[in-house]
Amino acid sequence: MRLRRLLTATVAAPFFLLAIGGAAQAWECPTHHAAAQAMIDKVTQDMKGDMSLQMDKGNMALVHALLDDAKSWLAASIHNHEKPQRMYDHGRAIAKADTALAHATAADIYHFNLMAM
Repeated sequence: MRLRRLLTATVAAPFFLLAIGGAAQAWECPTHHAAAQAMIDKVTQDMKGDMSLQMDKGNMALVHALLDDAKSWLAASIHNHEKPQRMYDHGRAIAKADTALAHATAADIYHFNLMAM
């Protein structure tokens, strides 16, 4: 009888932890959203400077393209977080938020390098 309880607990424990871990994962989405939004805001603010007006319009269009991609990924991430069909969607929301952060970071680096030219 003790062996049966032990086996039941052993089999049930991972499912219980998975359910709790999934709920905790959902709370992590806003942190990723905030990081991506902060970088998007930083690049947007940097682009309002006087140096940006002196840069080649073609290069600035590329910075804008990266920034637009970041905004698009962030919007998709927020959608996945706010309207999840299953816990998988929270994982996708985090991945999309991290992709938005990567695009915004790339825009920031590219813009910074253009200022140095």
